Amino acid sequence: MKIVPTRIGVPFLSRKRDNQQDAATREAIRKTASSTSDPAATTDSEAPTVVPKSSSLFVSLPRDMFRKPAPSQLVQESTTNSSQTATPVIVQTRRPWRKLLYIKQDYADDYVDDTFLIELQKNTNVRMYDYSTVVLQTTVVTQHLSSIMVFLAVFINLSNDSLTGEVLICGSTILTMVGFGFWDLLNYSLRTPEQRLKRWNLIKGAVFFTLLLFGLSPILRTLTEDTSNDTIWAMTTMLFFCNLAFHDYSAGNLTNIRFPGSVSLNAAVLASVLLASRLDKNMSVFAFLSFALEWFALFPIMRRYLKRISTKASTIITLVLALLAWVLFLYISHAVAMIHVLGTLFITFGCPLWLIWIQRYKNEIHGPWDEARPIVHRYFH
Repeated sequence: MKIVPTRIGVPFLSRKRDNQQDAATREAIRKTASSTSDPAATTDSEAPTVVPKSSSLFVSLPRDMFRKPAPSQLVQESTTNSSQTATPVIVQTRRPWRKLLYIKQDYADDYVDDTFLIELQKNTNVRMYDYSTVVLQTTVVTQHLSSIMVFLAVFINLSNDSLTGEVLICGSTILTMVGFGFWDLLNYSLRTPEQRLKRWNLIKGAVFFTLLLFGLSPILRTLTEDTSNDTIWAMTTMLFFCNLAFHDYSAGNLTNIRFPGSVSLNAAVLASVLLASRLDKNMSVFAFLSFALEWFALFPIMRRYLKRISTKASTIITLVLALLAWVLFLYISHAVAMIHVLGTLFITFGCPLWLIWIQRYKNEIHGPWDEARPIVHRYFH
């Protein structure tokens, strides 16, 4: 294959040039044949001319001139033409969303916009506790738990004849008088004539209730005579758990017994009646029930009052009750005494630490989804 230079100086392959010249020759022959068959339709000016091989007419034309356009080019051109003739589309805008349910809006019922969580608040009412403060607050639970243990130890000693009813009633009466005198001494500056009258009525009611309880002691002793001991122990355990759960541990109520403190008191009295029915002597039943009323009705009020006026006095009472329960159960069961010590330590020192540790996982949220709280105005005449 040899390279032949053209007139414009651009080299082409000889094969390609021969093909172009052959195509031009065939086109000229076709036009000559058509003009020969119809001489009237042709003129001298329209006679075909044969281009020589050395002509640069076909050589200088681009190769892509006679090719068909690609489909993508057709689509692009049609798209351009259609976009130029398209009419503008009118977009209807919706009204802004409002946080109102009583109006009809162009949004779904569960739709919220991006500004809905702006009012989100986290842990706004969370109170951070101090370890020493929580330990002091748990002393009321330790006091009541220790008082229940002391009461059970007194019953076991009565049933084993290690303690007589006379000794118990004398000791409980002396402690009640000392506590009442201490209460009266603390309230001496605040006492009014109306309070003195209530104080006298309280003494009369206590004496009347004591005499009534002494008369009902034989009936209470035989109240559950046909009931097995296992049933009595199970019911007593449940009632004391109820007493421990519903006890009023607050220091605000000093005189009245309200709900759920009344549930706790009733549970303790019923448990005392069930335990008293297991005793053999009427004097023991009377002494035990009198001690139960003083221990579960009057003594908690005294403990709440001490906690309110003095934290040190409340702490001392807690230590005295815990040591007394431990000493009394050392002669009954070493295992129960050890369990009581471990439980007291866990409640007093372990539970506050646990509460402070899990407080980091508290996540309280408030926002626009909270229920509305109406402001009610009260007018006093």
